[in-house]
Amino acid sequence: MPHIAGKKVAKGHSTIIDEADKLMKFLYKHPLVEKIVTGEIKSIEHGPRRLKITPIEAGLKLMIRGINARQILFVYTPEPAIIKEQIEEFWQKKGR
Repeated sequence: MPHIAGKKVAKGHSTIIDEADKLMKFLYKHPLVEKIVTGEIKSIEHGPRRLKITPIEAGLKLMIRGINARQILFVYTPEPAIIKEQIEEFWQKKGR
């Protein structure tokens, strides 16, 4: 599994699932994203890849489901509606 680090990424967990790797890199470079907090990785039964986006007070909560693992990411931004649209477009373009 890939690791990510930098000034926008919280230090707790640096490992991310494969399905989140490109999305994390996209978010890290985005000027409207202030911080990304990676949550724990949980093993799950085999299934389809999915992305669920939920608004939170300071931005967005992303639940990324891979083939056999899921991970939650918190994206802190002053413009959650804009970021949500761009995440959805990015996810569709990547064929997820």
